Amino acid sequence: MRRLILAFACLVACGRPKTVQDPLDYLRVGVDPSKEADAVIHDLRAQGFEIGRRIDEADFVAFDAVHGSDSTVRVLTVRGPTLSIYAPDVRRPERMSVELGPDPRPDFDRDGRRDVVVAFRERDRRCLAWIQVDRDGFISEVFRPRSSWGDSPCVIEIDPSWPRLLLEVSVPDYPSPDARVRIPVKATARSWVLDETAFAAATWEREVAQRKQAIEVAEAKGDVPTTRRLQAEVAWLEQLRNGKPPVLEGEGDGEEAR
Repeated sequence: MRRLILAFACLVACGRPKTVQDPLDYLRVGVDPSKEADAVIHDLRAQGFEIGRRIDEADFVAFDAVHGSDSTVRVLTVRGPTLSIYAPDVRRPERMSVELGPDPRPDFDRDGRRDVVVAFRERDRRCLAWIQVDRDGFISEVFRPRSSWGDSPCVIEIDPSWPRLLLEVSVPDYPSPDARVRIPVKATARSWVLDETAFAAATWEREVAQRKQAIEVAEAKGDVPTTRRLQAEVAWLEQLRNGKPPVLEGEGDGEEAR
């Protein structure tokens, strides 16, 4: 009798159809960014951090926090924590603090999901980093400058409605890093290039004109160091605009962006 019961049970088990894996189950793998962010925020508060601004998108959450002289920006996606930036940071001694950038935020690929802008405070300027989060939870930096444009690059402004920005760089090979210029940059289909459109012409002309006026004042005062610095800045602006250095190769394809 016992053998009969076991044989019947085996027959039922063998005859039971195998469970078919739902393909959608693969798409559900990951974490809930909002819940994950709540957990991280809870831990940071326990460490004494004060939570500042928070951005909630469908696929990611970004927020900043500060505790005394320490500050951080976190981005959490369906893949979990994907970006953690701290200040101070021994790898970036020029950074004094970090926070989320202001609204309105740009949307580089125009997919309806706004990108993340991170602001870094340095000794005498505020620099921006442009971060994009894709639907799979991966992050990437939208803009990276060419070293041929100058040293110590710093994005000063990002146009939220068009892929263009204002970049500050130091004049290469000049004894002082304080020799700086600001140049307009725009995105094309596959690269970032110096913006030479009519829209940007005013920026180039203003940068040069202001320095030429300042040179006259410095020369009148006999201020040789300032005169030389300003002359180096004018020369670098003219070289960038007329010399046409190599463009930055980037991602994307098709026609000119926007």
